[in-house]
Amino acid sequence: WLARLITCSKPFDKLFRRNPFLRDPVRQVGRLVIFAFGLVLALEILDASRLLATLLGAAGVAGLALGFALRDTVENYIASLLLSLRQPFAHDDHIVIEGYEGRVLRLTPRATLLMTLDGNHTRIPNAKVYKAVIVNYTRNPKRRFEFDVGVDTAQNLAEAQELATRTLQGMDGVLDDPAPYCAVETLGDSNVILRVYGWVDQRQADFPRVRSEAIRLVKRAYDQAGVVMPEPIYNLKLLPPGIGIAGVSVADASVPVAAAEPGTSDPEPGQAIDIGKQDDLDEQIAADRRGTGGEDLLSASARKE
Repeated sequence: WLARLITCSKPFDKLFRRNPFLRDPVRQVGRLVIFAFGLVLALEILDASRLLATLLGAAGVAGLALGFALRDTVENYIASLLLSLRQPFAHDDHIVIEGYEGRVLRLTPRATLLMTLDGNHTRIPNAKVYKAVIVNYTRNPKRRFEFDVGVDTAQNLAEAQELATRTLQGMDGVLDDPAPYCAVETLGDSNVILRVYGWVDQRQADFPRVRSEAIRLVKRAYDQAGVVMPEPIYNLKLLPPGIGIAGVSVADASVPVAAAEPGTSDPEPGQAIDIGKQDDLDEQIAADRRGTGGEDLLSASARKE
């Protein structure tokens, strides 16, 4: 009666209003402690100390056996408690956990549920989530993209870098602060690799679309400015005249091939695609939450790491 009175009181509930998941195990532990205290007190009053020692010894052995048998379950449950106390992610966050990438659906007492970027559900045990390295792309809305472009070794690198930077500065979806820039990455045998960097505000633009459009526009700017982007160079070994391959003479095997005439294609247009945020996955996540019940430990009022 005393255990029920204390653990079901309103002041007790107020202590765990921010985390209801923690309230139930603390309530059970509190009842067990009060009941055990009452049992020990009753045995002392009855002068049954030997019986108390026997009970404690049996309880210790049973607890040790259960601990080994339910080690994974207990570890997962404790990890769920810790994740609910200091939540490293929130609903709809775009995260990567040990190679699993997706948007957060919910945190249950057993697992963390993600919806991958191709619409599949991924269930990761909380014990693994708690110990894993988590990358959260949503916590900081600004995210940097990068891509490589190769130019000829005889090219003026400073002009090529400046052209790529100006192209990104005039593009929608690329932030001015931090500003985009282009750096020389490596010197190859037949080209120089330039690495282009830019920043995106993921609240206003779609990251993959902005990166894709940036690559296209830089390539278009290089074509218009005559910046040479060389193709791979291959060495050809020519056989002496009259020597055939697999019994066929060179004269018989020679087939004239007409060189392709350079095509006159239309110039690349300017920014032509929509770089706004996609809402396809948002609709699927909302539909999943409407159609799936169950306990969710994620709370907007909980502390965030």
